[in-house]
Amino acid sequence: MVLILAGLLAASGCARRSTTVDEGNRRGVLHVGNKDEPADLDPHINDAVSTARILAALFEGLVQYSDDGQNVVPAGAERWEVSPDGLAYTFHLRESARWSNGAPVTAQDYRDSFMRILDPRVGSEAAGSAFAIRGAREFAMGRDPDPAKVGIRVADTHTLVIELGHPAPYLLNVLAWSPYYPLYMPSLDANGGRRQRGGPWERPGVLVSNGAFTLAEWRPNAFVRVVRNPAYWDAAHVRLAEVRFYPTDDEASEERAFRAGQLHMTYGLPKTKMDAYEKAASPELHRVPTQRTNFIAFNVNQGPFSDRRVRRAFSLAVDREKLVHAALGSLGTAAHAMARPGTAGFFPRDRFPFDPALAARLMAEAGYPGGRGFPATELTLNGNTGLVLSVAEVLQQMWAQALGVHVELRPLEFKVYLSVDRDKQFQILLEGYSPFPDPHDILTFGASDDPNNDSGVADPEYDRAFDASDRAPDRARRQEALDRVEAINAEGTYYAPLYYSDRGMLIQPSVRGWHDHAVASINWSELHLEP
Repeated sequence: MVLILAGLLAASGCARRSTTVDEGNRRGVLHVGNKDEPADLDPHINDAVSTARILAALFEGLVQYSDDGQNVVPAGAERWEVSPDGLAYTFHLRESARWSNGAPVTAQDYRDSFMRILDPRVGSEAAGSAFAIRGAREFAMGRDPDPAKVGIRVADTHTLVIELGHPAPYLLNVLAWSPYYPLYMPSLDANGGRRQRGGPWERPGVLVSNGAFTLAEWRPNAFVRVVRNPAYWDAAHVRLAEVRFYPTDDEASEERAFRAGQLHMTYGLPKTKMDAYEKAASPELHRVPTQRTNFIAFNVNQGPFSDRRVRRAFSLAVDREKLVHAALGSLGTAAHAMARPGTAGFFPRDRFPFDPALAARLMAEAGYPGGRGFPATELTLNGNTGLVLSVAEVLQQMWAQALGVHVELRPLEFKVYLSVDRDKQFQILLEGYSPFPDPHDILTFGASDDPNNDSGVADPEYDRAFDASDRAPDRARRQEALDRVEAINAEGTYYAPLYYSDRGMLIQPSVRGWHDHAVASINWSELHLEP
């Protein structure tokens, strides 16, 4: 939001006066650039990393990631046990945990929240990640509406038991993920109901949360302000008085606001500025590989992309190394598989090569020699500035050169983009996803019954291989099954990976307690400011 940042810059005046950062350091107010204006603050339907950062300040799940992002550690649950067969997880909640209105946080709150995620009337895109839970798939798909058959059980007020249909080594990662935060159902029931997406219960003064902060103010396209929650079980440990999140989808303006002392942290950094900060060895620069895959989703139910030859040709026409160099520089790594190599020890084979000659032959076989007769085509993307637009423009040039096809760019405002994605009103979608650190999460996109299946693919072979990866009895056979899943996607080219993101951001030296790690999760209660 260029106008917002311009206003921040103007507010600092021409003379060297106290900046927003200076004042924030004194008052304990953290000012954060945060890319997108939130579509909503309903964690159960959120799939945006920028919104997840706000939700992490407001809510707390059963577990969370450690400061280095390597492990899952206690949060709303102070401890848990796993049965010897790996099929039952028993979570013991903190008896001191409270909602922001003072009500105790109970095991029933978690069960109600998890059942809402699975409720087909809500349509949570995160529901598929819980399908290892006994009966969850059948309930979410509407095949068995009996909630009593879902393996989420309240043993007592502060004990929750989750029973699985098969071992799921990634379950704790699922529960640390922002869509699995609990919600205070009495507030939802009084403000629109728990069986709809979002609602009036998200408003400041109405939203009831259980995290380190509460929602104080939300000015659309200006900022979201959260303040310290005195009812939080560990409130004495929270040192920030408040955090303000600013939508900052123009990276160049965001960087200028940071230099002018109007932001403590940026969300991103332009490619050209990244190079300059790296050369200067700036201590304000933070760069870290992230758990994020950026890819193309083809709408396989809308011609011409219902033809596998066309999909594969569009993928083969992309030189991923050149794409990264031209559009991203050091902020990306070429992707030749959906799962980033090394995720949970999985190293997929490179299955997405650059082969423009084969791409041209496939287009000719499909009836479009040299691109002749190819219908009007759009590439839908989120926003019209920054790295995403640069990537889209490079793709547009590569497809024109290798295939003789002109692809129109269709940049959309974030809320509209999410709606178009959900309703599959696109031909080619440029998207990115930050999965929890297990290949299962990113590979759910190809499962026919998963809510995150953006391409609309229904491939029984993919489903069988994906199910086999979930049910594999040991690590070696799971790796084999995962590699088969990647191979089937490459053969069908339902999704074409482009690059893995490396996050580049700026952080003022007054921000303490920050930890760089690959998982898109921030523990705001650990941060504090020192003038």
